[in-house]
Amino acid sequence: MSVNLQQNELRGIRVAVATASSRHRNQLQQVFERTGLRVMLNEPFSDNFIAKIPHNKIDVLLIDLDEADEKHHSLLEKLLESTDIPIIFNDVSVLAFNEPGRQGKWFGTLMGKIAEITGRLEWEAPDIDLGSYTVNDTLLARDSALASQVWVLAASLGGPDAVKHFLAELPSDLPASLILAQHLGSSFEPLLAQQLDRITPLRVMPARVGHTLRHGDVIVVPVSQRLKINPIGVIELLAQSIPSFYTPSIDTVITDIGLRFGANSGAIIFSGMCDDGVLGVRAMHAMGGPIWTQEADSCVISNMPDQVRNTGLSSYTGTPAQLAAKLVEYLTQRQADYG
Repeated sequence: MSVNLQQNELRGIRVAVATASSRHRNQLQQVFERTGLRVMLNEPFSDNFIAKIPHNKIDVLLIDLDEADEKHHSLLEKLLESTDIPIIFNDVSVLAFNEPGRQGKWFGTLMGKIAEITGRLEWEAPDIDLGSYTVNDTLLARDSALASQVWVLAASLGGPDAVKHFLAELPSDLPASLILAQHLGSSFEPLLAQQLDRITPLRVMPARVGHTLRHGDVIVVPVSQRLKINPIGVIELLAQSIPSFYTPSIDTVITDIGLRFGANSGAIIFSGMCDDGVLGVRAMHAMGGPIWTQEADSCVISNMPDQVRNTGLSSYTGTPAQLAAKLVEYLTQRQADYG
């Protein structure tokens, strides 16, 4: 059976999508509509979403559930009590990766689940060729831009909240890649990436060997491995050769990025309680990369940015929102100066 005929069997199925990421909603909307499904609702999972369900003829609910969010648990209970519409609990994290083949396989599997749950038992899920499914011109344009500007976001205690506010203010077409070095336990790396990805138009993902770094990427540095960007812009993960009290070592991350990208790098030091980063910013500054810090009053603990400010190398200090606006201004000016 051809893919087109299979898609005709799905045509007209009415789907409601609930996911926090506007970028993921846009991707799902475009692929679903091109596959013949009707998207009746497409918005964050909320009381408002649940209230709209009875007023729309819906065959399948597609929910991206944040297991760490207590509000989502109460919303799920309310949803289960209020409707008997079949629910697919969806993991949209694969959409963060710049891998059309992997995304196509994922979309094909998802279509298979929708076919099964709506009684299309003879339907076989193909791997969808995303080359024929244009997913957002802005995303495609951004995907073609290999990373030339790379900034390190360094954070410790209080950092996740500060970084969330920072990332939420950045535009989807940011002409830079961001490397997040956050002190945390190794089991929290995927969860942190997932939570941050929900609140920003950028793509947040754990570091993976072989991923080509592109503008718009936000890479979460692993705790137990050393992240390097090789000469052609591909991520490599190496064994930690230098012991560090803090993991990941912010000093190492900033130093490595500064050596690799020179004046096309930069570092922003957010909330934290240690001096990790001081050696790194000295190395990056020597290579021509600017150093910025979160201002003390907006930090949970300001010791880490304070220590960096004490070096005299921080050229700008602000709140997370001000730092985001400054980064956009800085990158825009660099584009104008260097093309």
